[in-house]
Amino acid sequence: MAPAVSLVGSNEPQLIQMLRVLGLMPTVVPFENLESKHPTGSKGPDVFLIDIRELQGMPREVSQLKRQFPNAGVVIVARTLDPAVMLDAMRSGVTEWVHEPLSAAELDAAIRRVAKPAGKAPAGKTFAIMGAKGGLGSTTVAVNLATALQKASRQPTLVMDLHLAHGDASVYFGVEPRFSVLDALENIHRLDETYFKGLVTNTKAGPDLLASSDRALMGTVDVQRVRHLIEFASTVYRYVVLDCPRSDGTVVEALDAASTVIVLANQELATLRNATRIAAALRQRCGANRVKLAISRLDPAADISRQDVERVLGGPVKYTFPSDYRTSLGALNRGEPLILQNHSSLAFSFEEFARDVAELPAKPPEPTRTGLLGRLSGRR
Repeated sequence: MAPAVSLVGSNEPQLIQMLRVLGLMPTVVPFENLESKHPTGSKGPDVFLIDIRELQGMPREVSQLKRQFPNAGVVIVARTLDPAVMLDAMRSGVTEWVHEPLSAAELDAAIRRVAKPAGKAPAGKTFAIMGAKGGLGSTTVAVNLATALQKASRQPTLVMDLHLAHGDASVYFGVEPRFSVLDALENIHRLDETYFKGLVTNTKAGPDLLASSDRALMGTVDVQRVRHLIEFASTVYRYVVLDCPRSDGTVVEALDAASTVIVLANQELATLRNATRIAAALRQRCGANRVKLAISRLDPAADISRQDVERVLGGPVKYTFPSDYRTSLGALNRGEPLILQNHSSLAFSFEEFARDVAELPAKPPEPTRTGLLGRLSGRR
């Protein structure tokens, strides 16, 4: 089946005819009509073919399209191989470029390379957890969310610790990984399911873990590698939970590949100030509908109420987690997610959170015991 192509910024008959000869029926869209033709939330085409031959540089719409339609491919049509403009394109996530004189064979190959094959589009859902400051329990939330998802759905689930160095998710699972997320990023060109499964660590709790590295990170990591790793993981696992650092701009830029981003705050002024900035940046990058707010260690008697938090953060608080330091610490020391052997209100909130964010059916009520067993257990 031929990919759906939107030709942006050009109505040149020769280019359109070339595409038709290749079996492609392009939709021609002027730059000024992009938003109305492909609004946020719409499916979008398989490939955007963007003609910049009459422009002086890379249009700003390119990076917006990559954020808005992360699964769509982008091919640039240019007059020449301009290194500066090509660098701008790569920073926007574009990897394919054709130039004059245009060749039907080169154009077809570029389009086919970026068009995702039918049936190979990512089927999994990706949930990113980001705390507005350290110590809020974002790793606790990520680990328990993944475990609850695995428990409720019986589907393959992965935790990816995107603290590229010295993250703690492995401690929460009680494992000592051999490989890390840095190994995956450094070998992104080798990624296939077999190689990827060799990098992850199985945990007794159920989810697999792609752990943080114990070695210090030298330099920076390219955002496209992080984005590609997230997108690839969602083709292998039904659910991917990202434990994200708030201070790594590369990770923040790559979160447009996530289905949902949870910003975790609490009822402290300093934290709310950070959360406001983080939530605003993520809404702009990922779209407001994909960014959800949560309160960690909710205190109903606090001076700053839930309504105050919503007013400051500019949106409703979707999820709340009660404070239970002793239970959380005990689970951490045992090296297992607390929902496995705990029936506290905190464990219950994680289970409800997982079912809601993944749109899973509500947990069925436990059957009522009758007869002798009911009398012995005190239930009627």
